Amino acid sequence: MAIDAELAELERALTDTERHARAALATVHKLRRSSELGAVADLPKLFEQAPRQIEQMQAALAAARAGFSYDAEAEFASGAYLAELQAAAEAAGLRLVARDDRLTVFPLLLKLEPKTPAVRVGRKSERRIRPSVLVGLLKKAQAAEGVRPAVILGRIFQGYCSLAPGLLPGWRAGSREDGPVVPLVDIHAALTMLPEAEAAYPRDAFACDLLRLNRAPDTLTRDGRGFALSASTASKGRNVLRVYDENGNEHVYAGIRFTAPQPVAQPLPEPVGEPVVESAEGGPS
Repeated sequence: MAIDAELAELERALTDTERHARAALATVHKLRRSSELGAVADLPKLFEQAPRQIEQMQAALAAARAGFSYDAEAEFASGAYLAELQAAAEAAGLRLVARDDRLTVFPLLLKLEPKTPAVRVGRKSERRIRPSVLVGLLKKAQAAEGVRPAVILGRIFQGYCSLAPGLLPGWRAGSREDGPVVPLVDIHAALTMLPEAEAAYPRDAFACDLLRLNRAPDTLTRDGRGFALSASTASKGRNVLRVYDENGNEHVYAGIRFTAPQPVAQPLPEPVGEPVVESAEGGPS
């Protein structure tokens, strides 16, 4: 049975459990109140009633537990859960792309964690896996503001400066000419030299940042450098980065080149002249 149907059935069973629990709690409340007021004659009946209600609650809870048999690990492995999640996403107008052993709701990267069970969304392991609920969380996360393109470009430029001199001898971070094309996989490796850094910023996340950056082509570094991303003709090679956008379209990136610094436009000086004085009628005098 699909997880949504299983959980809906469990909800109904737990609603019955709650009803018995509320009845038992109400009886205990009456016992305390009768004790407080000294209504001793009411106590024997209430003491007899409370255990029966607790037994009913326990039986309802046991029935609810026995009725829930969803095997998350098996459903994740078979693809049944993913199919249900994709159907829920489509119904909500959310595009979930499953290609190349990766799940993307751009710019979010998803990974199924069957043993927990959970769905990793970026760095967060999300245990709320009911498809209708998870899709709502994904839509909110997708709408949230991401990393600014200028921050992404600055991060890439740091890695670029450590690699570019090896491809174009004499080029330095302060050079006034265009730099060489540097493979993006090498820049990612330079930015994630430590194992924990690579885990925190995997290639797929880097590729999502590249698409964000490509959508802001006028972004400049602090010293006024522009950039040019290059795709690869060998799109099936291992040294390229792929990302799928909101519509499921594939974008492939291979290298980046930084251009010579551009002059920063200076603000126009304030006009110098006689101040304009308004008349009593509101116009210039």
